[in-house]
Amino acid sequence: MDLVSQENPQEHLEPKCHVGFSVIGSSLDFDTISAALNQTSAQSGRAGSQGALGVLPEDVWTISSPIGPLRPLEEHLRWLQTQLQSHVDYLRDLSRTARLRVYIGFTFSQEQNGFAIMPEFIRLFASFNGFIDMYIICTDDNDL
Repeated sequence: MDLVSQENPQEHLEPKCHVGFSVIGSSLDFDTISAALNQTSAQSGRAGSQGALGVLPEDVWTISSPIGPLRPLEEHLRWLQTQLQSHVDYLRDLSRTARLRVYIGFTFSQEQNGFAIMPEFIRLFASFNGFIDMYIICTDDNDL
């Protein structure tokens, strides 16, 4: 057992959350997107380059929540809301030529888990034609 688990044995049972936002498309202008959204730490990759899950089929521009994975989903979504809220018009225009994706990922280590997304966040994502992409990974105590 690692040091973190020894200090707080319940911590490994807590859901881990990751939230990000991506623009996906062809021939994306990464500099323009970064400037328009005021994001200097965005990551990007061109179609055909190696990504975390293999070769990228399309261009991808991404920001990810810097909030720790043990913090509640709402904190991550509030961070994302702060990043995107004032840029809805730009994002709506961008959605005509690219796909806008909100990524929500969870790792659960207990048999029964769940989460809810507040309507204000759903309305925000819908306002710029963003789709919500959710990934849920379930592990058991032996996987940790």
